[in-house]
Amino acid sequence: MNRVKLIQQIFSSTNFNTYLEIGTRSGNSFLPIKSKTKIAVDPEFTIPWEKKAKWIIKNPSNFGSKYFEETSDDFFRLRKGFLKKTGKIDVVLIDGLHTYQASLNDVINALVYLNSNGVIVLHDCLPPNEAAALPTKQFPTEEERNIEGWNNQWNGDVWKTIVYLRRHFSDLLDVLVLDTDFGLGIVRIRCGIDEKPDIDQKSFDEIDQMTYREMIPHAKEILNVKEVEYINQLLDEIASQPNPC
Repeated sequence: MNRVKLIQQIFSSTNFNTYLEIGTRSGNSFLPIKSKTKIAVDPEFTIPWEKKAKWIIKNPSNFGSKYFEETSDDFFRLRKGFLKKTGKIDVVLIDGLHTYQASLNDVINALVYLNSNGVIVLHDCLPPNEAAALPTKQFPTEEERNIEGWNNQWNGDVWKTIVYLRRHFSDLLDVLVLDTDFGLGIVRIRCGIDEKPDIDQKSFDEIDQMTYREMIPHAKEILNVKEVEYINQLLDEIASQPNPC
C-alpha cells in the first residue's frame, strides 16, 4: 500500500472532494488521484505538458487542477484568499522538503484549512536505515551522501514531526504512522482548530537533538506505528460519523 493507493481509498470511502499536495514536482502521486478539486504546490514543477495532457485523458479530474510553483511557506502566506474561496480541504499530502522544520511547518499551516473530518498524510515518516534518515537542510550534498548505507533514498528527519505532534497536540490531534511506503504519517483532528497553533521552540530544539539510533528501537511507541492492516480500521473511522467537535 503506497500513498497514492491510500489517498485514493480515502476518497473512495468518503464524500471528500478537495485534495492538496505539497511536494508534487513530477506529478507521479498527484496526477493519478481522483478528486473534484486538486491543488499542487512545488517550487519547481517538472511535469511536461504532454504528461499533463495524457493524464487529463486518463483521469478527467486533472482538468482544472491548480498548480502553484512556489514554496509551501509562500503558498500558505500568499494564497489565503484562494484557500478561503476553495473552502476546507479534505486530504493533504505532505511530501515536500524532507526535513523536520519544513514538514512541521506544512502540517501546522495545513491544519487551519483542514476539514474537521479530513486527513493529512505525511510521506517518509519511517526511514529504513540511518543513512536514509540523514538530517540536513536540503537534499544531502555529495559530501553528506558519503556515509555508510547511502543508496540515494532520502527520507530525512520527517519522523521528528510525528514526535512533536504526538507530544504537544495529543489533545487536538490523532497521530500515527502506517508501516508502509517508508512510513505514512496520518494526522486527524480531534476537535476544531480555529487558528494556527504555535510551535514551542524549546521543545522543537529538544526533539531536533534526537537521533535515528535513539528513536528506532522504540519507534512503535514513539511514532505510534501501526501495521499496514490497520488501514481498514482507519478507513472505517474516516468514513464514520462526523467529528462531534
